[in-house]
Amino acid sequence: MYVTIKYYSIRNSNKQDMSHWFHRNCLKATGPLDTKHLTPVLTSQKANQIVNELKQKRAQLVSKMGDLLSDPRSTPVIEEYLPLIRGFAQSVSGAASPLQNLLKFRWTQSLGGRNPEVQNDAVFEIANVCVNIGLWYMKRAAKIASSNNYAEAEAKEVHTCLRTAAGIFEYVLDKVSPHLDSSKLEDWFDITVPILTAYKLECTAEAQEVTVARAIELKHKPDLISALAHETSKLFSDADTALRECDVEFVTKWRRYLQVKIKFYAAYARSFQGEYLLTLDKCGDSIKTLREAQKLYKEAQGLCKQYEHAPGNSVGEVRPARHPFFQKLGPVIDLRLSKSERENGFIYYQKIPEELPELELKATFGLAAPIPFEMPEVHAIFTEEAYKDFTVQETAPPKISGSDKDDLPPAKETDIGGDTKNIDNDSGCVIQ
Repeated sequence: MYVTIKYYSIRNSNKQDMSHWFHRNCLKATGPLDTKHLTPVLTSQKANQIVNELKQKRAQLVSKMGDLLSDPRSTPVIEEYLPLIRGFAQSVSGAASPLQNLLKFRWTQSLGGRNPEVQNDAVFEIANVCVNIGLWYMKRAAKIASSNNYAEAEAKEVHTCLRTAAGIFEYVLDKVSPHLDSSKLEDWFDITVPILTAYKLECTAEAQEVTVARAIELKHKPDLISALAHETSKLFSDADTALRECDVEFVTKWRRYLQVKIKFYAAYARSFQGEYLLTLDKCGDSIKTLREAQKLYKEAQGLCKQYEHAPGNSVGEVRPARHPFFQKLGPVIDLRLSKSERENGFIYYQKIPEELPELELKATFGLAAPIPFEMPEVHAIFTEEAYKDFTVQETAPPKISGSDKDDLPPAKETDIGGDTKNIDNDSGCVIQ
């Protein structure tokens, strides 16, 4: 069984606001592949075939990325393009490909701006394509979760999409980014270490949110829920830390979202810890912990307001404070605190400690992990003879002109949408 977090909307005057739970940055935009300068290089039919196939498959892949209704795993063009572009980055022997600097690639950033970064480097292309596929998985998870129709398969898909996205970002971070020229990249570019790290951790944390919601709805032991919520808060905190040194102009809104989740799950951890401590007859500790939960929840509410007004690039109106999963935590904390204070006044008469009880619990179940991404092998078309069909020694790498950096139109993507129904249960989540 799985839980997925549904989206929620409320009416404010005559305007309907979709209060999505997940912050999503924009898809990356790219320009078409220009091969006019390759005329002196393409001296054989085989070389022409390879370049034409690369252009065709790339165009097909770019056109599919914005379709959040399609499943990336069942999209053949991903498996068709990646082996081709890998042949431009790496030869069949494993060495650098002689074609690595043959083509120019243009990509915008998910955090904003229509002005592309341009490089004649196939490794640069692989990094950006993979990041966009990761973003595609993130957005597909949000799209599925926004649907009115839920079944076990759809709920599981949300969890799997997020873990798959985390694995793709992990792959680019570990295997591709070390081979990029970091001197050409701003600190907020998608293929830098801070941004890739943040995306990986965010996706892992969001996948773990599904587990926390499931545990709440199935009424697992409060100490287990506390531990899971604590681990989830830490993942969001690590993602926020990764962005700390990046240009505030581009990461402020994203960081506010992560900070909302940090405080929210810290409040959840303390709330269930307080409930657990009361079962151990540690009423004073329970009160202290639940008061901390109240404080953290209020801080999360304040960060929600900051998030809504923060500058930055995102898709859709994300208002976490209006989501039932957020709204229902506050009253739960208040009820638990009221119960602990009442029990202390009638039964325990325990002193409220000055120091908070430590969150020593380490979750042993339900922790999410990235699904490892495996890059397809170099396409079979790239034989040693095929590389010789490119007379690369007769042309210099393409020069990057001013027009190459002209603004690109935003990437087209399906609207994530949102559910219009409230959710009448304990957590504000739907169980399947």
